Amino acid sequence: MIEFEKIILIPTPLIPVYDSSFEKKKVEVWIKRDDLTHPEVSGNKFRKLKYNLMEARRSDSDHLVTFGGAYSNHIFAVAAAGHYFNFKTTAFIRGDELNPDSSPTLRFASEKGMTLRFVSREAYRHKEELVKKTSSSDYLIPEGGSNRLALAGVAEMADEILEKTQADFICCAAGTGGTLAGILSNTKYKGKVLGIPVLKGGEFIRQEVTQLLGYDPGERLILKTGYHFGGYGKTKPELSAFIESIQHNHNIPLEYVYTGKLFFAVYDLINQGFFPEGSGIVIVHTGGLQKNSPSNS
Repeated sequence: MIEFEKIILIPTPLIPVYDSSFEKKKVEVWIKRDDLTHPEVSGNKFRKLKYNLMEARRSDSDHLVTFGGAYSNHIFAVAAAGHYFNFKTTAFIRGDELNPDSSPTLRFASEKGMTLRFVSREAYRHKEELVKKTSSSDYLIPEGGSNRLALAGVAEMADEILEKTQADFICCAAGTGGTLAGILSNTKYKGKVLGIPVLKGGEFIRQEVTQLLGYDPGERLILKTGYHFGGYGKTKPELSAFIESIQHNHNIPLEYVYTGKLFFAVYDLINQGFFPEGSGIVIVHTGGLQKNSPSNS
C-alpha cells in the first residue's frame, strides 16, 4: 500500500478566474490547480503515475524503468516519486552526448537516486530494443507516463472538477494525449475536451487518444494545433509577456512548454468567440513547474 496522502495534496483546488474579456463573451472560467499536488510529483504527472505505482507495488516490483529527454517533466516526477515512495528508478535518456549535469532536470533526477542510461537518438527510437535490456521484474512506464493505468488517475481529477461544476469544456495542454484520454474516459463527464498540442504537427494526438481509449472520441475531442509557438520548448516574446501578465494579475505561475501555451490559447479562443455564450470552461493547470529546478521546461 502506498500512502499518497502523506505528501500529495488531493483534491486540488478549483478556483474561479475573472477577466473583463470573459464577462464580455459571457463565459465562466475556472482553473484546476493541479500544480499544487506536490512541488515535485506534480499535476498530471502524479495523476498518471498513481495507479502505475500501485500496480508496481502490487506486483512486488521495486524498480521503475522509463524513458525521456533531458528536460522531461516525466523524468523529473518519476525520480521524485521513486525517492518518496521507495522505488529504485532508471531512465533511458535520449542523447548519448548528455550526462547527469547536462540539465537541471537530469541533475535533480540523479540527486534523487535515479540511474540515467544515455542512449543515442537513433537507439532511442527503438524502445523495444531498450526494453530487452531490462529485467522481467522491472516495472516499465512509457515515455510521458501515458498508458491505460494513467487514464484512471486522470479520470479522478475530472471527478474532482465535476464535484464543483458541470463544465462544458475541460481544457489542457497535450504532449502524448494521456491527460486528454483520461478526462474523456470519465463516463460521468459529458462535455467536450479541448487539447492544445505543444508540438508542431499535433494532429497525431487524436490517434494517440483513440489508441489509449480504444475508440475514437469524435467531436468530444477538439484539438487546436496553432499554439505551439515554434515547437516543443519554443517560445516567443508574446507568450513570455502573457505568462508574466497571468503571474501578475492572478498570481498563477506558468511555464512556456505546456501551461503557458494552454492558457494563451484559451484566452485567445475566448476573445475570438470560439466558446458559445454561457459556456463553463475549466483550464487544467497540469503543473510541470519543476520547482526545485531552475529549468521551466
